[in-house]
Amino acid sequence: MRGTLAEGDGVRIAAVAYAALRPGDVVAYRSSGQVVVHRIVGRRNGQWLTQGDGNWRRDASPLPPDRYVGAVASRERNGMATAVVGGSAGLRRAAWLHAAAFARWSLLAALAPAYRLLRASRAVALVWRPRILAVRFAGPGGGGTKFIHRGRAVAHWVPQAGRWTCRKPYDLLIPRPDP
Repeated sequence: MRGTLAEGDGVRIAAVAYAALRPGDVVAYRSSGQVVVHRIVGRRNGQWLTQGDGNWRRDASPLPPDRYVGAVASRERNGMATAVVGGSAGLRRAAWLHAAAFARWSLLAALAPAYRLLRASRAVALVWRPRILAVRFAGPGGGGTKFIHRGRAVAHWVPQAGRWTCRKPYDLLIPRPDP
């Protein structure tokens, strides 16, 4: 629900009957043991079709009544509650956010080959030289290395597991360690 909700937001869920919902409403439902919040974008075979505002594709399966929890009435951020827009105004907002998500995905897909080439060349390291601290640690199951920039871990290497994680754009600077 990027654009409508942010990580850490709280939501107030109202008890609204499944039959009283309408396209554009934001709903909460159970999926794989979690509660998911998405917007209703249509109806098929008596079940609602949902989609996250930050997603450019609809959810794979419709929302059956038995997984429905309630309608999202408001979100709370930094101690302030704000109403969540539903109905036709919510659909217009969602359409804009879906178009933005598709544009973002298209741009990233188009730039991916150039990004991979840039990462392989290591040319970025010639002009961008952030101070990255490599911290090696040892534990009962083995050791590892964390790479820290501005107090935040940007990469992590666990050689015993062969696991390497690196946030973008730091992967342009920090090469994957040899196993």
